[in-house]
Amino acid sequence: MPPLGIIYTFDSEFVSVLKPRLLQQINSQVTVVKSLPELIDSIQPSAPATIYLDLRSHNLPSESDERSSVLSYLREICEFPVQIVTVLDQFLPLEYVETANFITDAWLEYPPVPEELNALADELSKVEPKKTPETIPESRKIFDHKMHVTTYTPEMIPIVDQISKIARHNVTLLLIGETGTGKTTLASMIHELSPRSEEPFQNIACGALPSDLIESELFGHLRGSFTGAERSKVGRFEAAGKGTLLLDEIDILSPKDQAKLLKVIETGQFEPVGSTESRVSEARLIVAANVELDELTRNNKFRSDLYYRLNVLQFRLPALRERPNDIIPLSLQFIQECCQQHSIEITKIHRKVLDLLKQYSWPGNLRELKNQIQRAVLFSNNGELTTHEFSPNLFQEDQLVSLPNNGAVKEKQTLADQVAISEKHLLLKSLSENGFRKTATAKALGISRVGLYKKMRKYGMLETNKPKAQSRLQTES
Repeated sequence: MPPLGIIYTFDSEFVSVLKPRLLQQINSQVTVVKSLPELIDSIQPSAPATIYLDLRSHNLPSESDERSSVLSYLREICEFPVQIVTVLDQFLPLEYVETANFITDAWLEYPPVPEELNALADELSKVEPKKTPETIPESRKIFDHKMHVTTYTPEMIPIVDQISKIARHNVTLLLIGETGTGKTTLASMIHELSPRSEEPFQNIACGALPSDLIESELFGHLRGSFTGAERSKVGRFEAAGKGTLLLDEIDILSPKDQAKLLKVIETGQFEPVGSTESRVSEARLIVAANVELDELTRNNKFRSDLYYRLNVLQFRLPALRERPNDIIPLSLQFIQECCQQHSIEITKIHRKVLDLLKQYSWPGNLRELKNQIQRAVLFSNNGELTTHEFSPNLFQEDQLVSLPNNGAVKEKQTLADQVAISEKHLLLKSLSENGFRKTATAKALGISRVGLYKKMRKYGMLETNKPKAQSRLQTES
């Protein structure tokens, strides 16, 4: 007996077009349902192999709640092994994107042509039917009064679970992750969820400061304590009061500054530059680094005593390329935030946007994703988001990956090696296109100028032998 399929739709024209073609091309029995109760009644006794969901964006708004109920049922309740084919007219209504993206085994654009139906039959034959709940990854959500974070990434779930528990305790935290992975956001949420939420939250990027000013920035200075100190200055430890101080890129601190930081952590005391009088810090300390501090410690590039003091509770934030399940939900969150900020309405998204967002490796992580989404929303027309609104950089990555070593991947090359080669090539290309101007390059890549500097230093690009590049890189302010 041919496999059974169920078409869920309100549109009689859709049925007249799709049903005979499915019968002919996919050799399938087809039942048509028009409501969630009908769908449930049809699924339970008939054990369908496939459900065709009509989620086309032109359906009447009054049908929206019904379709949402169907998606919720397939996502959360249905336990029967079934394949889901989402039917659309290129666009998906915004409110269905997240769930449809997770539960869809195959996409079918309407009206279908025989070649597409043949390809669909091929695709479905290669996919093992799954219980629908297993297609939805486990998720976690955490709120404070300013923002929320949701993740479907297994490595992130323990982090989210532990944040609310440790936020209320006065313990130093260590956050490790590439630039743009959300360390500042996480630190801010920890502050907001803590008893210190009414106190100041101070954030200092150590990598953005000249080495001779870091001590002054952290601990303050007295008037006349050094050339140019025309007035006294309060340091970040003192400015944070009883609040929270985030020290980002702590790995760049000099041994001298590391020693002073160790003293604050151990005793709570510090001295402003030019002063012999100790002051007491009551701030909670959160430190962040773009590299693994234990590796720096083993190589004697970071004080071991300071590392062990900081490494009470460590959280490693995965790069966005390691969080594929989070890319679409995060994109939707950023779309909503940008629309609210700029009074823009987005009602539907082209399916190719989903493919584009999932295929790009996001070297700038969440910061780059947010910048790209903002660009797309600002350039959007008629409430529609298409691939035309995104930066050309996103479309060039498949070519960039194949360029190093003439496209050949070394036999024993790890994934990290391949990612590093691609990232370095992308940096070189973007630097060249932007005249080796760091600020313009960072903006084009969707990362901070400090983040760009860190990546360039990582790949030895600050010591390039090219005269023009060297000159521009050294002289730009």
